[in-house]
Amino acid sequence: MDLLIGNRRYTGSKKSLLNDIYKSIASFSKKGVVFADLFAGTGIVSSFMLEKGMNVIVNDNLYSNYVAYQAWFGKEKFNAKRLKKIIADFNLIDGKKLKDNYFSKIYGRKYFSVADANKIGYLRDEISKISLNKREKYILLASLMYATDKIANTVGHFEHFLSKEPKDKGVILRLPKISKFARNASIYNTDANKLVRKIVCDIAYIDPPYNARQYINFYHVLENLVRWKKPTEFEGNSMKFKRNHLKSDYSKSKAPIVFKDLIDNLKAKLIVVSYNNTYDAKSSASNNKITELQLLDILSAIGKVTVKRIKHKSFNSGQTNFKNHQEILYICKTKI
Repeated sequence: MDLLIGNRRYTGSKKSLLNDIYKSIASFSKKGVVFADLFAGTGIVSSFMLEKGMNVIVNDNLYSNYVAYQAWFGKEKFNAKRLKKIIADFNLIDGKKLKDNYFSKIYGRKYFSVADANKIGYLRDEISKISLNKREKYILLASLMYATDKIANTVGHFEHFLSKEPKDKGVILRLPKISKFARNASIYNTDANKLVRKIVCDIAYIDPPYNARQYINFYHVLENLVRWKKPTEFEGNSMKFKRNHLKSDYSKSKAPIVFKDLIDNLKAKLIVVSYNNTYDAKSSASNNKITELQLLDILSAIGKVTVKRIKHKSFNSGQTNFKNHQEILYICKTKI
């Protein structure tokens, strides 16, 4: 079975909201327009818009997400037959017969069994050694990253690992299913506030983090795996590497100021902002750093805003019961 871009556990995924997002931009979504996905996460929204015939600017500050974009949306040609053979050979490797390595020494018996961690680390080293072009390496890295995420001893992210001893699950890679899009993707791995000063688009989709839960804390294991810089200093039992430079200002008290800066420097005819009403939570980390009123005031200053409310299941790692959780789309037709 081929690997799809949406085959990943990811906090805040908009997989179930794609049609709602598309309907909100319908009057602007002519083929060939430029759609900017500034906090793209898995990239599933960008993939959907590419299928609809739009050119896409796709960006995220996590390199692990950038790897996925390059795998599915990159322009460089790749040898699918050769990659399929490499993946088939990788899948035959028995982790129980491998020696301990960097990855297994850090994450074995925590997020993965020792055998699975041995194989993950071994395959990551092999990908670095094989003679491939950049796109082919991105494809193999994406395949390994998705396989790693699938078997992790977690609830779906790497903030913590489960208390039970991880069992051998087997590391099985799949070849990503890569479509030939009629339009192009421009791929970035940078701060969104810096990027908007350099780009012009017709439609901008904005889905930043809103609470104190940093995405790098959720996906630090995958980030370490694809970066492969092999840091040796870690924090706490969850084994987070030093990552202050990857933390988002949108998860801090300065979030309203940072959001206003983004909007004021964004050159787009239509802006769609995803917002969720996960406030008044029992855990302070779950409380939104930007209020609905602040968001509405900032957008209203640059154009006419309409609001669309959608029932949507929230991510919740604490004890709060969000009975009436909604995903809210703020649709701003700017004065540009």
